[in-house]
Amino acid sequence: MKKTIGFIMTGLMAVGVGMAAQQPVQAKSTIKSVWQDNEPQLKYYTASKKNAYIWNTNFTKRIHNLKNYPNTTWYVNQQVIYNHRVYYRLSNFSGTAQGYTWRGNVAPYLLKPMTSFKSNEDYLKYLNTDKSQKVARAILKLMPNAEVDYKLSYAAAKTQYTSLSKIKGYTSVIPLSNLEMKFKGNGYTYTNSIRQQIQANAPTALAKAGRVKNILDHNGYNAEKLNSLFKQGYKLGIYISDVNAYSDGKYGYPTTVNLSHKDGTDMDTIVLAK
Repeated sequence: MKKTIGFIMTGLMAVGVGMAAQQPVQAKSTIKSVWQDNEPQLKYYTASKKNAYIWNTNFTKRIHNLKNYPNTTWYVNQQVIYNHRVYYRLSNFSGTAQGYTWRGNVAPYLLKPMTSFKSNEDYLKYLNTDKSQKVARAILKLMPNAEVDYKLSYAAAKTQYTSLSKIKGYTSVIPLSNLEMKFKGNGYTYTNSIRQQIQANAPTALAKAGRVKNILDHNGYNAEKLNSLFKQGYKLGIYISDVNAYSDGKYGYPTTVNLSHKDGTDMDTIVLAK
């Protein structure tokens, strides 16, 4: 009887070794959820340039390689611990790529505080290059002749949207981000401003800029009108947070991402002023 049991155990071990060779990782431990939000707002980007994988829900199969998604915005809505490592559950906007990835494979879009800039050129460089400013860049392409004013942008960012027409130190302020239009929902209509449309999720930065353009055109601020205002000396104040974070914790955990800043700059704002 002992020999029979030994034979069976040897066979099982052989099968186990064969399965391990076929599957890179076996579910050796439980998956412990430590944070979850069914309405994800936290946006991350692919931080690794090497092979970095997204796993299925059981951690038994690699289903996507993040290397193939260098420009994708990821929406994180859960943090779990598996085999003593922290993983995020993430998805692209359409949901065609989703699963779990090790937290070091992605990083949150982080905004720089407005106090960190010293000039128009310094701020414009940030708008044109920082990962968190994809939407700002798409909006700026709608106004190629605009002169971005850092001080105006900072002042507007600290001003409540209801008071944008009275920014201290500027005259003839036009609060573009307060412009509205009606949209059709599923059997109903609703009114949204440019600010609200920027804060709403969209598949791409270009899609958000398209929403902005539609509202601008609807209210008479087409390209020709905007260029006319720029020729009259109007400058552009723009601050786009796009619901991104200002800081993150030691490991960039979703639970420690900070979505507010002490200087009050948390409003998506676009203004023209002299």
